[in-house]
Amino acid sequence: MATKVCAPQCEVLPKTSSPQVVPQSKFHSLFSHTTHSFLKVRDDAPGSPQPDNFDVLVFNPSKNINIPINLKSTDTADTLIKKYQQTRPELGKDLRLAFNGKPVEAHAILRDLGVKPGAMFITFQRCHGG
Repeated sequence: MATKVCAPQCEVLPKTSSPQVVPQSKFHSLFSHTTHSFLKVRDDAPGSPQPDNFDVLVFNPSKNINIPINLKSTDTADTLIKKYQQTRPELGKDLRLAFNGKPVEAHAILRDLGVKPGAMFITFQRCHGG
């Protein structure tokens, strides 16, 4: 037995001209003639969220004292050291900080270290010699 297959009914549309394609540059017009560029991200740009101010504690084990210092989350450990030395200048230039049991580099940003309000830094001094 043969099965009849019906062709689908199609509407024939009138033929139109092909759409005009306008070539567009894949680059932003300001950068179309450059070979290198860079984008600098700033935390203090207008409209961006401002860094949080918070207090951290700096513990000096030799004097057994805690000193609160107010900082921004975008400050570096070097800023923290400078503010601490303003309150305790007798410690000199060999002051180092530890956070979570690890020495902190001077250029480290507090936000990147995961510092939260009330965090404690411990001071230590580097001993020179053999």
